Amino acid sequence: MIKNLVKNIDYSSCLNYLLILYAFCLPISKAGVVTIEILLIVFWLLEGNLKYKLKQIINNRFLVVLGTFLLFSILSVLWSSEKLFALDYIRKYWHLLIIPIIFTSLKKEYLDYILSSFLISMLISEIVSYGIFFEIWSKEGVLPSIPSPFIGHIDYSIYLAFTVFILLHKILFSTNLKMKIVYTIYMLGSLSNLFVNGGRTGQIAFFISLFVVALLNTKHKLRAIIGSIIVGAIIFTSAYNLSPVFHDRMNYTYIDMKNMVENSDFTESLSIRVSLWIIGTHVFLDNPAIGTGVGDEAKSIDKYIEKYNFLYFKNFDSNYIDFHNTFIQYAAQLGIVGLTLFIGLFIALLRLKFKSIIYRNLNVTFISLYILLSAVGDSLHVMASMIFFAFFSGIFIAISKYESDNNSEISRCKT
Repeated sequence: MIKNLVKNIDYSSCLNYLLILYAFCLPISKAGVVTIEILLIVFWLLEGNLKYKLKQIINNRFLVVLGTFLLFSILSVLWSSEKLFALDYIRKYWHLLIIPIIFTSLKKEYLDYILSSFLISMLISEIVSYGIFFEIWSKEGVLPSIPSPFIGHIDYSIYLAFTVFILLHKILFSTNLKMKIVYTIYMLGSLSNLFVNGGRTGQIAFFISLFVVALLNTKHKLRAIIGSIIVGAIIFTSAYNLSPVFHDRMNYTYIDMKNMVENSDFTESLSIRVSLWIIGTHVFLDNPAIGTGVGDEAKSIDKYIEKYNFLYFKNFDSNYIDFHNTFIQYAAQLGIVGLTLFIGLFIALLRLKFKSIIYRNLNVTFISLYILLSAVGDSLHVMASMIFFAFFSGIFIAISKYESDNNSEISRCKT
């Protein structure tokens, strides 16, 4: 009886319903994300047809690059002196298993429900954020000055920026006037939330992505450049004058940069990051081919701390260091090989083909946002940013597969 019950379960539908729930948990529940990831792996295996799935995986450029990157990361344990640390570091990449699951099992008829689920969850997150900001309620460990309720403020700012662009496209391409109004109100709320939070990364990434999207969708490039500069300037000026958090963070950034340039002071938020980038670049140049291995990035940084007089890192006594830049992190850890593979992930995403201008734009926006996130943090090792990457890269390679004539033919033949 149990065997018949298991046999009669529609695993394909279950997987897609789980993806809807996963999209909902993404911005608000780490525990929910982990639980659903485990269920997705189990149901994906029970669904069967593994040989066909494997064939799809090895025929996808992005997944091949990702697999090669992960295998090389595991191989790097051999030349790391901190093998247990390295294995624990690499273990966290298991969240990326969601990508081939989405690619092989997502049905296109569920796509709108999945994106809507993400937007509903972000709306809940923003309501909680505004409540904290206006001190209507409180959440342990979250300050009204940085009201990021469920994930770190840097990652939350990227989530918000991407939400704004999803809503912008819904406004532009929706034919329902009432829904256009709803999306517009939601987008303005998301945009405001972006600038009342302390995540400068998402704010800067938003302006750059706005510029990129304008260039992509306007035949007259000069008009696109001028238009995006004007819109960006209006948003920036409004945020600077209306948001105390944004106002203070911008002033703080200016002072930090001024002290760094004029006084060689590398002891504040941005300047500490710059000092880490300088140190990490030297570590890479000392080990250019295959890197130091995971966990050995800081073994020989004393000479650079002394050379540049980076006071913040005096008496640093750990072999591992987070360079706050994923490109530099992988260059130091895995050398030119690892860096090339990591960059190859973005190239593979950029080369995806889409019939829909909406998905093309959102794919490019996602890539630009994630590249900028990676430029200021270890994006592929922090859970919130890792699952953001895993979920949406899986979504976009699946959409590209369905919008490709050749792959559509394969799907129809299989059905």
